[in-house]
Amino acid sequence: MSQTNTCKGTVYIVKEKDSLYQIAKAYGVKVRDIMRENPFVNVYNLQIGDELCVPGFLSVSENAYTPYIVKKGETILDIANMHKTTVENLAKSNKKIREMTLPVGTVLLIDKAK
Repeated sequence: MSQTNTCKGTVYIVKEKDSLYQIAKAYGVKVRDIMRENPFVNVYNLQIGDELCVPGFLSVSENAYTPYIVKKGETILDIANMHKTTVENLAKSNKKIREMTLPVGTVLLIDKAK
């Protein structure tokens, strides 16, 4: 079921070893909000390839940001350099950066305009 037209946020494709809790934490939303937006997905038994609507994730403009998933060993500076931006610009659209720790799997928004 494709949710790209009805999802008021972003559509996340479930990958191996994903859990609803991990997805919610990475996107900074509540588990119950994801559950409410996905009544036809068995959120207790996620399958690879399931499409989940993550509500409210893209709040400015759907095309203003590109999601980026942090990989093992990457630092905030590495990610900023890779996307030709600054740590300050990343911090404007990613509250998680203020914690200065980015666990593997954290989703950052990369501003396409920068």
